[in-house]
Amino acid sequence: MNINIALQKRLCASMMLAIIGTIGATVPALAQGDAWPAKPVHLIVPFPPGGGGDKLARTLAPKLEELLKTSLVIENKGGGNGNIALQSVATAPADGYTIGLTIMDQIALSPSLYDKLPFDSVRDFAPVGLVVSTPYVFTVEAKNGAADLAAAVARAKKEPGSVTIGYPTVSVRLATEMLQRQSGARFNTIPYRGISQSLPDLLGGRVDFWAGTTVTMRSFIEAGKVRGVAITSAKRSPALPNIPTVAESGYPGFELVTWYGIVAPAGTPKPVIDKLNAQLNAALNAPEIRAKLEADGALLLGGPPERLAQVLKEDMGRLGPMIKQAGIKPE
Repeated sequence: MNINIALQKRLCASMMLAIIGTIGATVPALAQGDAWPAKPVHLIVPFPPGGGGDKLARTLAPKLEELLKTSLVIENKGGGNGNIALQSVATAPADGYTIGLTIMDQIALSPSLYDKLPFDSVRDFAPVGLVVSTPYVFTVEAKNGAADLAAAVARAKKEPGSVTIGYPTVSVRLATEMLQRQSGARFNTIPYRGISQSLPDLLGGRVDFWAGTTVTMRSFIEAGKVRGVAITSAKRSPALPNIPTVAESGYPGFELVTWYGIVAPAGTPKPVIDKLNAQLNAALNAPEIRAKLEADGALLLGGPPERLAQVLKEDMGRLGPMIKQAGIKPE
């Protein structure tokens, strides 16, 4: 089943719960929410500047500032597979002035990667809302890279480990593992902190492939710096319609997408969470924001905080065992 579609279907039931919960809000609680924000809000981004997560945050920021009527200060805290950024959110005062952007890999998959984390993905955060989901695209250097995915797989089968794939997040590593199992090839996977670190290696021929989100890679593809050879969604991306899916490339049923969400420290007052969520949804529904995000191949999600809580728990249970079975370790 298309995960993007499945993601939407399995969340519909939570909408009614959110509506019921909103009806019970008290007048004092509303007053508390109305008083916020009285100063700038800090958005912790778990990626270095220039990557897809950073681009997403900076696309949303101006509209959120307009809606919240305060400054939104973006703080890039890359490294540690997002653990550094998420820990800083988990330990921040629960007053609504520190929130964090996170990706499925970091908050849902890290518990299966690490024996010990400086936070609990469920207990230490208050979900604010889902933002978007996005597939990954396998890219090569524009002129001298592999002709297509099938050619790279054939080489990796003939010469195991000879084809190198750089990746920024564990879900891309999981996608590579899925491709290896389905094709019988063996790749040499190399972790990077982000596109700014990996792009020189890709363009210089030191890495054969780089797999990043469509949000990250679309501009590089359109500029002719890299060439997309396969996309990990079930269907082709409207933003990159000429790039075939991995399934079309000879591996039926292949699909893996990731999602972004926004969280706050656990204990953040519900009226503040509700206001943040309402303005996040308003920003996502703004025509200019929608156009920019969809142009990058992102599927807008949004919805109440309960949707993010539901997806988080489900993906921890669905993908966590796959990581352990594959023996994927933090790098």
